[in-house]
Amino acid sequence: SRSSCGPTLLRHSRDTSETPPQVLSLVLWTDCPSWTSHSATAGYLVDIESETLVAPAAWYAPGFCSMAAPLVGQRVPGAREACLKAMAAHDASELEWLTCVGWDAMITDQGPLFFEGNVGAQRAPRRATLTPELANGFRRWMTTRGIPESISQ
Repeated sequence: SRSSCGPTLLRHSRDTSETPPQVLSLVLWTDCPSWTSHSATAGYLVDIESETLVAPAAWYAPGFCSMAAPLVGQRVPGAREACLKAMAAHDASELEWLTCVGWDAMITDQGPLFFEGNVGAQRAPRRATLTPELANGFRRWMTTRGIPESISQ
């Protein structure tokens, strides 16, 4: 299996056309046994400022649920640049209804290479909980509803 592959998903949104876009989350898909990122068996949250893999995202997709997390702590050079370019592209859009975009990109030796932007309005609430602090708060909230913490991880 390969150690890494695209896409890096950049999720950001804006409330109105007057509000600048912001990054909601950055997820690296990895451990792809075939040529497509849709075969990814692991995902990680990326801290944009330090460009570091900070936590596994085992709950992100069914294919990630049994992942190991040996890459936590590794750097992802170019992550910040990819986020800046995605926000600039979103900001340049004249489509007022476009409030959330999931940018699919690969970070290459020549910089980020974007190959797709997905309208992600229906997925925005889930993506907004991708920071460790927000995810932990969501888990605590789930336990107040009688859902065991082991299920919400």
